[in-house]
Amino acid sequence: MFSYQSSFSEKPDEPGYFAGKIVFDNESYHRIETSNVEAKIKNEMGSPVLTLTCTQEKNMESVYLKIFKLKGPGTYFIPGDGDISNIGNLIKNLDNYQDKNNFFESSLPNKEGVKNGVGRVNITKITSSFVEGELILIANNPNGEQAVLESAKFRVALQN
Repeated sequence: MFSYQSSFSEKPDEPGYFAGKIVFDNESYHRIETSNVEAKIKNEMGSPVLTLTCTQEKNMESVYLKIFKLKGPGTYFIPGDGDISNIGNLIKNLDNYQDKNNFFESSLPNKEGVKNGVGRVNITKITSSFVEGELILIANNPNGEQAVLESAKFRVALQN
């Protein structure tokens, strides 16, 4: 069963945030930090599913996260070992959507052919109005180039 908590101190109209360190292949680590972040929880296949997206406006770097069978606060792994794989994608430039090598997915292998994409989402708090937590993610593009997101934190108002 999935339950929510509420308190009078929460402000559902408070802007959300997403912030962390990111690197694409051989580039330097840099910050991804944005208030352009959205989250939804809806039932799919009979279970709650969390979808989180964020895009940094200055360079269009994006994060896409989908966690199946959400049970509330706790740790969820990408892709995970359930019957449905959780999804974690890093997008180098959302404006360049026609270039398949712009999309880094946790399900793709690296240059050596090893499927080393992995992630961990720690949902620290979830209510009827917001979700907050931490995320790390390693993903590869079709060329086997790797992207890494680390030390990411988020707090996002849930949309209906």
